[in-house]
Amino acid sequence: MLHVDRIAVRAGRSGPVLLHDVSLTVAPGCLLAVLGPNGSGKSTLLRAIGGELPVVRGSIRWKQQHIDAWDLYRIARERAFLDQHSTVPFAFTAEEVVMMGRYPYFMSVPSRADHVAVEAAMRIMHLEGFRGRVMPGMSGGEQQRTHIARVLAQLDDRRTGPSLLLLDEPLNDLDIVHQHAVMQQARDHAEAGNCVVAVIHDVNLAVQYAHRIALMGQGRLLACGSIDETIDEELLSFTYGLPAKVSRHPFLGIPWIHFGPTQATERSIFEQERSKPSIDRSVNVPAQ
Repeated sequence: MLHVDRIAVRAGRSGPVLLHDVSLTVAPGCLLAVLGPNGSGKSTLLRAIGGELPVVRGSIRWKQQHIDAWDLYRIARERAFLDQHSTVPFAFTAEEVVMMGRYPYFMSVPSRADHVAVEAAMRIMHLEGFRGRVMPGMSGGEQQRTHIARVLAQLDDRRTGPSLLLLDEPLNDLDIVHQHAVMQQARDHAEAGNCVVAVIHDVNLAVQYAHRIALMGQGRLLACGSIDETIDEELLSFTYGLPAKVSRHPFLGIPWIHFGPTQATERSIFEQERSKPSIDRSVNVPAQ
């Protein structure tokens, strides 16, 4: 289980605070979708959980142990992080990139188990025909699917128990078919007994696939709970600064969110952002 307890993150040693007292819990079997506008702290939260940003206050625990106390090789077999700007500087093939996810498991030569994990991850991401393709020659969506396969291969070790998969905007560059495929895989991975935290911009895709939703704004957690607890017109309007209406999906019967145009049409969205009131408004966020 992942426990994030009242963490704060600062930009550098003396920069502004990017996260303020964020607390949440993700249990095995849960896909948590983190939603919110640009600059709300979503990626900062994931990078803190992923060990890429230090916390100045609070704690992050995985399986009841402070995450900084984990051996690097062991945590690399249990936690995988997909950055939203994953790049490959050289002309590696897709198969070589996916094999990078297996580096925590071997010193020099990958084993048969490593090759099996890579093959399985590439099959899940529909990359069977891309093994020898070099990354610079692939489309943005094909590269993104390759990086997702890499983190899936990294966590293919059933001896460790539940794993923690962190996905920062995994739907970048993907067409709608592959967006649904990736979200279904994230949900399947969670329901196999793992913890998944994903930063998503498409609210309706998050509602369709996530078990729980976290809403963030200006570095604070505004709400975290089930779909019914978080998909609320007033809360969504407050989070995004746009009128929100909730109806029902015509095929699935689940909540379906519609955002209207800004109420102040004579002003640009950037002007509205600058004049938006502080989110220090009283929002009760109980411990999850």
